[in-house]
Amino acid sequence: MNQVSEYVEKLKAFIPEFPDYWSSEDAAFNFGEDSTVHGVFSDFSTLIVEQLASGTLSNGEQLFSFIESVVAKGGEPANAACTCFLENILNRVPGPIDPNSFVPYLGPNSKEFCRGWDKFTGVKTNGL
Repeated sequence: MNQVSEYVEKLKAFIPEFPDYWSSEDAAFNFGEDSTVHGVFSDFSTLIVEQLASGTLSNGEQLFSFIESVVAKGGEPANAACTCFLENILNRVPGPIDPNSFVPYLGPNSKEFCRGWDKFTGVKTNGL
């Protein structure tokens, strides 16, 4: 199983319809055999952002624990989780996403990345 398929399958645990979304025309970063784990995390973030904005994310603690495990492990999936998932969420704060809907669930490595992103962008996310 390649990384793309592996992470589509792993992320399904948090949004069961994600594989269908990934296979649909709505997925912005599914380029078939040229797809990357970065694209997987980016398209997954689209669905999570919608749930965070609407207050319907029901498994935030488990989701962000999984993200923390990916970030802590390092490598390309960690880079994808940071730059194509966490950044995509942070870029909507302040705005449609309340930081209290996800910041309490961030692990230490994820928080460190998010603080660095805040510093880079000049934004201060409440709770970080």
